[in-house]
Amino acid sequence: MDKNNQAVQIALDNMYGKVRPFGYLFYGDEQKGLTCQPVPQFAGIHTLEELFAVLEQCWDQETAYPSCQEEWVPEDPSFGQCAITAMLVHDMFGGTIHKIRGDGGGTHYFNRLNGKYVDLTREQFDLYNLPVAYEPNQEIPREFCGRNKNTLMRYHRLQWNIMLYLGTAILQK
Repeated sequence: MDKNNQAVQIALDNMYGKVRPFGYLFYGDEQKGLTCQPVPQFAGIHTLEELFAVLEQCWDQETAYPSCQEEWVPEDPSFGQCAITAMLVHDMFGGTIHKIRGDGGGTHYFNRLNGKYVDLTREQFDLYNLPVAYEPNQEIPREFCGRNKNTLMRYHRLQWNIMLYLGTAILQK
């Protein structure tokens, strides 16, 4: 971890201090040590584990999918964050983005890295005992995810939240 960014260590401490009733951090957390290409604006984030820890501090009501915003609460920060999170994971770690349809007709996005599924927002389902079947699924081109103006706006807000949290945002007058 980047010694100059204590915010990442604080996020990791918070992450490991949180009670996890299902015994894992996120679906696919056996890949938590996977490293990404350095992103200067995200100084201190080098692994999937560090990204997840910081995301838990940076997801907010405004980054949630519009129909989820009214019900979003800090105790369930990943609620409604799947598309923008899958985009961020793809941009930092590569792999592919996948989509499934839920029983209620909604969609859920996640990633495939090194041949394994990774879902940093899985907890939103686990907290309510909602099953998630990752197959069958549809691979989604990255450019598809950014076509929706609202999704793109929320993605940029999430990036901004991360930079603010890490202290790497450049504020303009």
